[in-house]
Amino acid sequence: MGSERRVARLGELCEFQAGVGFPLQFQGRPTGELPFIKVSDLNRPGNELFISGAENWVDAHAAPSLRARPVPAASVVFAKIGEAIRHNRRRLTTRPTLLDNNLMAAVPREGVDPRFLYYLLSTLDFEDQIEGSALPYLKASALARIEVELPPPSSWRPIAEVLGMIDERLELGRQLNRTLEAIASALFQSWFVEFDPVVAKSEGRQLLGMGAGIAALFPSELVMTEEGPLPRGWRWGHLGDVTRQVREGVRPGACEASTPYIGLEHMPQRSIALSHWSTAAEVQSPKLRFRAGHFLFGKLRPYFHKVGIAPVDGVCSTDIVVVEPTHEAFYGLVLGHLSSAEFVSFTDASSDGTRMPRTSWERMARYAIAMPDERCAQALNQATQPLLDKLRANLQESHTLIALRELLLPQLLSGQLPVPRAL
Repeated sequence: MGSERRVARLGELCEFQAGVGFPLQFQGRPTGELPFIKVSDLNRPGNELFISGAENWVDAHAAPSLRARPVPAASVVFAKIGEAIRHNRRRLTTRPTLLDNNLMAAVPREGVDPRFLYYLLSTLDFEDQIEGSALPYLKASALARIEVELPPPSSWRPIAEVLGMIDERLELGRQLNRTLEAIASALFQSWFVEFDPVVAKSEGRQLLGMGAGIAALFPSELVMTEEGPLPRGWRWGHLGDVTRQVREGVRPGACEASTPYIGLEHMPQRSIALSHWSTAAEVQSPKLRFRAGHFLFGKLRPYFHKVGIAPVDGVCSTDIVVVEPTHEAFYGLVLGHLSSAEFVSFTDASSDGTRMPRTSWERMARYAIAMPDERCAQALNQATQPLLDKLRANLQESHTLIALRELLLPQLLSGQLPVPRAL
């Protein structure tokens, strides 16, 4: 294959394989031998390089009835229909996988390093290959004809290894953030939903892991109310009692082009860690301003569960509600409720619209919550603040690493940057 750079068509490097329709009778099965992935699975929090799981699974013997041919492990999966094409999300499969008809896979040909193919495809946005206006789509035959300039084959694996080290470090940070989120969420649920400290005191015992000083802040008895059990001395209220909406509008062109911009497409599902954003240079319509530490809630199709802590000052889509606690003592309490599955279900159930349901701050504010003593709320802040501080630091590091990878990727592929021969 030579040692010089050459121009090749993508079809020489991989076979493009489209997905198939996913019958309703096969949907909703949480177990099976083959994951049947959809575009939404590409957006799930987790490893941003690999995809191995899905919301739907199929047994191997059922695949032929779907007229589906599984793509092999180490295939690059991406969206082929709709606006998701422009999000440019790519994932490598880790096992034989079925794709629905909104997805396509690039299956590496013999001798092509899968990770190198992944990084190569990540530099291509396929914009010129999009067909259709009402419903954009990609055709395998058009993708196969795309010409790319390739470095010598001997450099493919070293390039993939250099970039892979950055992705592995990013994944370690994501794993730690998921753990930090889980701990903070568990503390909130235990203290202010299940009332475990109160139950423990009423039974004459101390909650495992809770110091005596914090335990002393909680009542020692639950009282029955029409709305359910409640710690004595607390009252029922609404989220709007401890939270307010921040509505600072920004006109297009009214902020610096380098200002961070967060849209719904940048927010992961079921994760408060926001490590992705673009810049206001792309802004062409009115936006909302937010500050670092504000809470961002995706009000369009709230069932996607897009809730996060703003990692920087910036602007966001008007499909996002920006909120903050009325008092710093309620920071952890507000975050716990906003990011809970129960609150997301509440907003989804009260949304307007069928195809594109939306919630609103007025509905969000009516969510019923147990109103604790302010000292109890402050105790949650003290317990979770170190977790959130570490999460924010990880997000800043992740953003730096992502920028580094995006800087190195084209330079390594173009040969502008020498590739290390031993790693």
